[in-house]
Amino acid sequence: MDILYAGGLWTVVLISGVLAGYNWALNGSRRAYWLVLGAAIIAIAISQLLPDTHLFNKRIAEGLHWWRWALTIAVPVLGYAMVIRWIKRKANARHDS
Repeated sequence: MDILYAGGLWTVVLISGVLAGYNWALNGSRRAYWLVLGAAIIAIAISQLLPDTHLFNKRIAEGLHWWRWALTIAVPVLGYAMVIRWIKRKANARHDS
């Protein structure tokens, strides 16, 4: 719970998840999910405009640092998988004719 009290990326994710859960439990509209996601993204972006000494800015930046490396690794792997799938579909389409 100490991570959540410090206020960072996990706090934003938790609050967004709780709001999405309430929306789901109350049979809310589909647009509300997009609003919650948009609000979370805006909160993360605005947090980076705070001064560098602000604790919320530091916590969000620490969380984003991990995601940056995860995306750096995942994008080429997923791109390669998409190319292989595309080649496989093309090969199967030629054999089906």
